[in-house]
Amino acid sequence: MINTLLPIGLAFIMLSIGLGLRVADFTRVFRQPLALGAGLANQLVLLPLVAAGLVAVYSGEPVFALGIMALAACPGGITSNLLTVLGGGTAALSISMTAISSLVGIVSVPLILGLSQGLLLGEAEAVHVPLGQILGGVFGVTGVPIALGMLLNRVAPRFSEAVRPAARGLATGIFALIVIGAFVGQRETMAAHVADLGPYVLALNLGTMALGLLTARLLRLDLADTVAISMEAGLQNVALAIFIATTLLGLPEMVVPAILYALMMNLSAAALIAWARARARQTAARTAG
Repeated sequence: MINTLLPIGLAFIMLSIGLGLRVADFTRVFRQPLALGAGLANQLVLLPLVAAGLVAVYSGEPVFALGIMALAACPGGITSNLLTVLGGGTAALSISMTAISSLVGIVSVPLILGLSQGLLLGEAEAVHVPLGQILGGVFGVTGVPIALGMLLNRVAPRFSEAVRPAARGLATGIFALIVIGAFVGQRETMAAHVADLGPYVLALNLGTMALGLLTARLLRLDLADTVAISMEAGLQNVALAIFIATTLLGLPEMVVPAILYALMMNLSAAALIAWARARARQTAARTAG
Protein backbone atom coordinates (compact mmCIF):
# COMPACT_ATOMS: atom_id res chain seq x y z
CA MET A 1 0.00 0.00 0.00
CA ILE A 2 2.72 2.46 1.03
CA ASN A 3 4.73 1.65 -2.12
CA THR A 4 1.72 2.79 -4.17
CA LEU A 5 0.78 5.88 -2.19
CA LEU A 6 4.34 7.19 -1.74
CA PRO A 7 5.15 7.72 -5.46
CA ILE A 8 1.68 9.20 -6.04
CA GLY A 9 2.17 11.63 -3.17
CA LEU A 10 5.68 12.54 -4.31
CA ALA A 11 4.46 13.04 -7.89
CA PHE A 12 1.80 15.46 -6.65
CA ILE A 13 4.44 17.37 -4.69
CA MET A 14 6.51 17.77 -7.84
CA LEU A 15 3.40 18.69 -9.85
CA SER A 16 2.71 21.50 -7.39
CA ILE A 17 6.26 22.77 -7.95
CA GLY A 18 5.73 22.64 -11.70
CA LEU A 19 2.59 24.76 -11.41
CA GLY A 20 4.75 27.67 -10.31
CA LEU A 21 7.45 27.29 -12.96
CA ARG A 22 7.97 28.78 -16.39
CA VAL A 23 10.62 28.30 -19.04
CA ALA A 24 12.04 31.67 -17.96
CA ASP A 25 12.96 30.13 -14.59
CA PHE A 26 15.40 27.84 -16.39
CA THR A 27 16.87 30.58 -18.57
CA ARG A 28 17.46 32.99 -15.70
CA VAL A 29 20.95 31.52 -15.30
CA PHE A 30 21.96 33.44 -18.42
CA ARG A 31 20.56 36.72 -17.08
CA GLN A 32 21.59 36.38 -13.42
CA PRO A 33 24.57 34.01 -13.60
CA LEU A 34 26.36 34.97 -10.39
CA ALA A 35 23.68 34.33 -7.76
CA LEU A 36 22.09 31.38 -9.53
CA GLY A 37 25.45 29.83 -10.36
CA ALA A 38 26.55 30.14 -6.74
CA GLY A 39 23.31 28.60 -5.50
CA LEU A 40 23.50 25.66 -7.88
CA ALA A 41 27.16 25.08 -7.05
CA ASN A 42 26.20 24.81 -3.38
CA GLN A 43 23.21 22.58 -4.09
CA LEU A 44 24.65 20.26 -6.74
CA VAL A 45 28.38 20.17 -5.93
CA LEU A 46 29.26 21.31 -2.41
CA LEU A 47 26.36 19.53 -0.69
CA PRO A 48 27.29 16.06 -2.05
CA LEU A 49 30.97 16.74 -1.32
CA VAL A 50 30.21 17.65 2.30
CA ALA A 51 28.10 14.50 2.60
CA ALA A 52 30.89 12.40 1.08
CA GLY A 53 33.35 13.82 3.59
CA LEU A 54 31.04 13.00 6.48
CA VAL A 55 30.36 9.49 5.19
CA ALA A 56 34.10 8.89 4.77
CA VAL A 57 34.59 9.28 8.54
CA TYR A 58 31.28 7.69 9.54
CA SER A 59 31.80 4.24 11.09
CA GLY A 60 28.16 3.23 11.51
CA GLU A 61 25.83 1.12 9.37
CA PRO A 62 26.63 1.27 5.62
CA VAL A 63 22.94 1.57 4.78
CA PHE A 64 22.79 4.81 6.80
CA ALA A 65 25.83 6.12 4.94
CA LEU A 66 24.05 5.42 1.67
CA GLY A 67 20.99 7.19 3.07
CA ILE A 68 23.07 10.31 3.78
CA MET A 69 24.36 10.31 0.20
CA ALA A 70 20.86 9.79 -1.20
CA LEU A 71 19.66 12.75 0.82
CA ALA A 72 22.53 14.95 -0.37
CA ALA A 73 21.84 14.00 -3.98
CA CYS A 74 18.21 15.11 -3.80
CA PRO A 75 17.13 18.56 -5.05
CA GLY A 76 15.62 21.37 -3.00
CA GLY A 77 12.54 20.66 -0.92
CA ILE A 78 8.90 21.59 -1.36
CA THR A 79 9.00 24.22 1.38
CA SER A 80 12.21 25.97 0.35
CA ASN A 81 10.48 28.61 -1.78
CA LEU A 82 7.95 29.48 0.94
CA LEU A 83 10.55 29.67 3.70
CA THR A 84 12.78 31.78 1.47
CA VAL A 85 9.97 34.31 1.13
CA LEU A 86 9.35 34.27 4.89
CA GLY A 87 13.03 35.06 5.41
CA GLY A 88 12.93 37.97 2.96
CA GLY A 89 14.86 36.04 0.33
CA THR A 90 14.65 36.35 -3.44
CA ALA A 91 11.70 34.19 -4.48
CA ALA A 92 12.66 34.05 -8.18
CA LEU A 93 16.16 32.85 -7.34
CA SER A 94 14.81 30.16 -5.00
CA ILE A 95 12.29 28.96 -7.59
CA SER A 96 14.97 28.82 -10.29
CA MET A 97 17.29 26.75 -8.07
CA THR A 98 14.45 24.36 -7.19
CA ALA A 99 13.49 23.99 -10.84
CA ILE A 100 16.97 23.37 -12.20
CA SER A 101 18.14 21.12 -9.36
CA SER A 102 14.94 19.04 -9.63
CA LEU A 103 15.57 18.33 -13.30
CA VAL A 104 19.31 17.77 -12.84
CA GLY A 105 18.41 15.35 -10.05
CA ILE A 106 16.94 12.94 -12.60
CA VAL A 107 20.53 12.17 -13.61
CA SER A 108 22.57 13.26 -10.59
CA VAL A 109 20.70 11.13 -8.02
CA PRO A 110 21.43 7.78 -9.72
CA LEU A 111 24.97 8.92 -10.52
CA ILE A 112 25.80 9.95 -6.96
CA LEU A 113 24.26 6.78 -5.51
CA GLY A 114 26.25 4.64 -7.93
CA LEU A 115 29.50 6.37 -7.01
CA SER A 116 28.65 6.12 -3.32
CA GLN A 117 28.15 2.38 -3.57
CA GLY A 118 31.52 1.75 -5.15
CA LEU A 119 33.75 4.41 -3.63
CA LEU A 120 32.41 4.96 -0.12
CA LEU A 121 30.75 1.73 0.94
CA GLY A 122 33.06 -0.76 -0.71
CA GLU A 123 32.26 -3.59 -3.05
CA ALA A 124 31.86 -6.05 -0.19
CA GLU A 125 28.80 -4.33 1.23
CA ALA A 126 25.51 -6.01 0.29
CA VAL A 127 23.71 -2.86 -0.84
CA HIS A 128 22.77 -3.07 -4.50
CA VAL A 129 21.99 0.17 -6.33
CA PRO A 130 19.96 -0.50 -9.51
CA LEU A 131 20.90 2.63 -11.46
CA GLY A 132 18.49 2.03 -14.32
CA GLN A 133 15.58 1.51 -11.97
CA ILE A 134 16.46 4.61 -9.96
CA LEU A 135 16.82 6.68 -13.13
CA GLY A 136 13.40 5.57 -14.37
CA GLY A 137 11.76 5.97 -10.97
CA VAL A 138 13.17 9.44 -10.31
CA PHE A 139 12.22 10.57 -13.82
CA GLY A 140 8.69 9.23 -13.36
CA VAL A 141 7.99 10.92 -10.04
CA THR A 142 9.91 14.16 -10.60
CA GLY A 143 10.52 15.00 -14.25
CA VAL A 144 7.12 14.02 -15.63
CA PRO A 145 5.01 15.76 -12.95
CA ILE A 146 7.12 18.94 -13.14
CA ALA A 147 6.70 18.99 -16.93
CA LEU A 148 2.94 18.48 -16.60
CA GLY A 149 2.71 21.30 -14.06
CA MET A 150 4.68 23.63 -16.31
CA LEU A 151 2.51 22.68 -19.28
CA LEU A 152 -0.64 23.46 -17.31
CA ASN A 153 0.88 26.76 -16.18
CA ARG A 154 1.54 27.67 -19.81
CA VAL A 155 -1.77 26.63 -21.41
CA ALA A 156 -4.02 27.65 -18.51
CA PRO A 157 -2.13 30.30 -16.51
CA ARG A 158 -5.19 31.69 -14.73
CA PHE A 159 -6.33 28.26 -13.59
CA SER A 160 -2.79 27.36 -12.56
CA GLU A 161 -2.46 30.56 -10.53
CA ALA A 162 -5.82 29.95 -8.87
CA VAL A 163 -5.08 26.39 -7.77
CA ARG A 164 -1.40 26.91 -6.96
CA PRO A 165 -1.81 27.99 -3.30
CA ALA A 166 -4.11 25.08 -2.51
CA ALA A 167 -1.84 22.66 -4.37
CA ARG A 168 1.21 23.90 -2.46
CA GLY A 169 -0.64 23.60 0.83
CA LEU A 170 -1.79 20.07 0.01
CA ALA A 171 1.71 19.14 -1.15
CA THR A 172 3.17 20.37 2.14
CA GLY A 173 0.63 18.26 4.00
CA ILE A 174 1.50 15.21 1.90
CA PHE A 175 5.18 15.81 2.60
CA ALA A 176 4.47 15.90 6.34
CA LEU A 177 2.47 12.65 6.12
CA ILE A 178 5.29 10.94 4.21
CA VAL A 179 7.82 11.95 6.86
CA ILE A 180 5.49 11.00 9.74
CA GLY A 181 4.72 7.65 8.12
CA ALA A 182 8.41 6.91 7.67
CA PHE A 183 9.09 8.00 11.24
CA VAL A 184 6.42 5.67 12.64
CA GLY A 185 7.74 2.76 10.60
CA GLN A 186 11.35 3.32 11.66
CA ARG A 187 10.94 4.82 15.15
CA GLU A 188 12.72 1.94 16.88
CA THR A 189 15.66 2.07 14.47
CA MET A 190 15.82 5.86 14.89
CA ALA A 191 15.85 5.58 18.67
CA ALA A 192 18.68 3.06 18.49
CA HIS A 193 20.88 5.11 16.15
CA VAL A 194 20.02 8.77 16.73
CA ALA A 195 23.02 9.28 19.04
CA ASP A 196 25.62 8.04 16.55
CA LEU A 197 23.92 9.19 13.33
CA GLY A 198 22.36 12.48 14.47
CA PRO A 199 25.61 14.50 14.68
CA TYR A 200 26.49 13.64 11.08
CA VAL A 201 23.06 14.59 9.79
CA LEU A 202 23.15 17.84 11.77
CA ALA A 203 26.63 18.60 10.45
CA LEU A 204 25.40 18.06 6.90
CA ASN A 205 22.50 20.47 7.36
CA LEU A 206 24.36 23.22 9.21
CA GLY A 207 27.49 22.81 7.10
CA THR A 208 25.70 23.26 3.80
CA MET A 209 23.66 26.22 5.02
CA ALA A 210 26.83 27.84 6.37
CA LEU A 211 28.57 27.27 3.04
CA GLY A 212 25.66 28.97 1.32
CA LEU A 213 26.02 32.00 3.57
CA LEU A 214 29.81 32.05 3.13
CA THR A 215 29.63 31.73 -0.66
CA ALA A 216 27.13 34.58 -0.93
CA ARG A 217 29.24 36.76 1.36
CA LEU A 218 32.41 36.13 -0.64
CA LEU A 219 30.56 37.08 -3.82
CA ARG A 220 29.11 40.14 -2.05
CA LEU A 221 25.53 39.21 -2.87
CA ASP A 222 22.74 41.07 -1.11
CA LEU A 223 20.85 39.69 1.88
CA ALA A 224 17.86 38.50 -0.15
CA ASP A 225 20.01 36.37 -2.48
CA THR A 226 22.04 35.13 0.47
CA VAL A 227 18.91 33.85 2.22
CA ALA A 228 17.68 32.13 -0.94
CA ILE A 229 20.99 30.35 -1.55
CA SER A 230 21.43 29.19 2.04
CA MET A 231 17.82 28.06 2.34
CA GLU A 232 17.94 26.09 -0.90
CA ALA A 233 21.21 24.42 0.06
CA GLY A 234 19.88 23.33 3.44
CA LEU A 235 16.34 22.19 2.57
CA GLN A 236 16.31 18.89 0.71
CA ASN A 237 13.55 16.88 -0.97
CA VAL A 238 13.29 14.39 1.88
CA ALA A 239 10.21 12.78 0.31
CA LEU A 240 12.31 11.80 -2.71
CA ALA A 241 14.99 10.30 -0.47
CA ILE A 242 12.31 8.25 1.32
CA PHE A 243 10.88 7.11 -2.03
CA ILE A 244 14.31 5.98 -3.24
CA ALA A 245 14.98 4.06 -0.03
CA THR A 246 11.65 2.32 0.39
CA THR A 247 10.23 1.92 -3.12
CA LEU A 248 13.25 1.74 -5.43
CA LEU A 249 15.83 0.07 -3.19
CA GLY A 250 13.59 -1.76 -0.71
CA LEU A 251 15.72 -0.58 2.22
CA PRO A 252 13.30 1.01 4.72
CA GLU A 253 16.01 1.54 7.34
CA MET A 254 17.81 3.77 4.86
CA VAL A 255 15.20 6.49 5.52
CA VAL A 256 16.52 7.18 9.03
CA PRO A 257 18.98 9.92 7.94
CA ALA A 258 16.24 11.56 5.86
CA ILE A 259 13.79 11.62 8.78
CA LEU A 260 16.36 13.11 11.12
CA TYR A 261 17.26 15.66 8.45
CA ALA A 262 13.61 16.64 7.98
CA LEU A 263 13.35 17.50 11.66
CA MET A 264 16.63 19.41 11.76
CA MET A 265 16.30 21.36 8.52
CA ASN A 266 13.09 23.04 9.61
CA LEU A 267 14.69 24.18 12.87
CA SER A 268 17.74 25.56 11.07
CA ALA A 269 15.46 27.26 8.51
CA ALA A 270 13.56 28.94 11.34
CA ALA A 271 16.86 30.18 12.78
CA LEU A 272 17.90 31.51 9.37
CA ILE A 273 14.59 33.36 8.99
CA ALA A 274 14.99 34.95 12.42
CA TRP A 275 18.57 36.01 11.60
CA ALA A 276 17.63 37.43 8.20
CA ARG A 277 14.73 39.42 9.62
CA ALA A 278 16.95 40.83 12.35
CA ARG A 279 19.56 41.85 9.78
CA ALA A 280 16.88 43.47 7.62
CA ARG A 281 15.59 45.47 10.60
CA GLN A 282 19.11 46.63 11.46
CA THR A 283 19.69 47.74 7.88
CA ALA A 284 16.37 49.58 7.77
CA ALA A 285 17.16 51.32 11.06
CA ARG A 286 20.58 52.46 9.81
CA THR A 287 19.04 53.73 6.59
CA ALA A 288 16.31 55.62 8.45
CA GLY A 289 18.81 57.10 10.86
